[in-house]
Amino acid sequence: MSDLHKKLKALRREQKIDLAAIEKRTKINLEYLKAIENGKFEVLPSPYIRLFLKAYCVEIGADPVDVMRQMNILLGAKEPKDLPIEAEEIPVQENGEPGEGTEPIAMDHHPHEMRSDWFKGAAMIVLLIFSIYIVKQIVSEQSPQFSGNNAGVESAVKPITDFELINDYVLDKTNTWSLEVDPPYQAKIVSQKAQVWFRTETDSALPIEKILHEHQQDNFRFVERFDILINPT
Repeated sequence: MSDLHKKLKALRREQKIDLAAIEKRTKINLEYLKAIENGKFEVLPSPYIRLFLKAYCVEIGADPVDVMRQMNILLGAKEPKDLPIEAEEIPVQENGEPGEGTEPIAMDHHPHEMRSDWFKGAAMIVLLIFSIYIVKQIVSEQSPQFSGNNAGVESAVKPITDFELINDYVLDKTNTWSLEVDPPYQAKIVSQKAQVWFRTETDSALPIEKILHEHQQDNFRFVERFDILINPT
C-alpha cells in the first residue's frame, strides 16, 4: 500500500493533467499537491488531509472512495469500537431504602417557598386575564359609538337619481368651452368639503358612483364623452 502515491502520480501523468491546473481549480497549494504525490502526507495540515486527497482524486479521475480506504490503511486509521457501558449499581437495603453510599437529594427550595411562588404566579395570571377582559369591554363600548358616528356622516351624503334630477331640479345655467387639445382628455375632481358624492360616465363605460372626503381627489381619462353628476350636501 506504500506505493499509493506513485499510482496517483502515474494516473495524473497518464491523464496529462498538470499540477498547476489542479492548483488553480482546487485552490490547494502546489506544495501540498507535490507532497501527496511524494507520499509525504504528514506535510499536509492534518484536518485537511482527506479533503485535499479527495479533491486531488476527483481532478485526476481516480476513485475517491477506494483511495480513501487505502489511505486509512496506510495511516493505520481504525474505526473506534463501541465500548460497552457498565451498568452502575445503586446499593439498596432490604427494606427498599437507599444504602449508606447514596446521598439524599437536596431540595433547592423549601416547600413553603414553592407554595408561595405558585400562589404569586397564579395571581399574576388572574390579573392578566382580568386586564384583558377590561380592555375588551372598553373597546366594545367605543366601537358602536364610532360606527354610529360614521353611519351618520355617510347618511348625510345621498346619491341623486335620474328621476330626481329630472323632476326635482331645474336648469340653472350652461357653459360651453372649446378645448384646443387632442384626445385622450383628462379630468380631475378635488373635494373641498367633508364629503362629496358624484357619478361619472366616460365614453361607453358604465356609470360609476363614488364619495370623496375632504382634500381627496380622483382622475379620469376619456376620448369623446365625460358626464358627471355631483351632490356635495
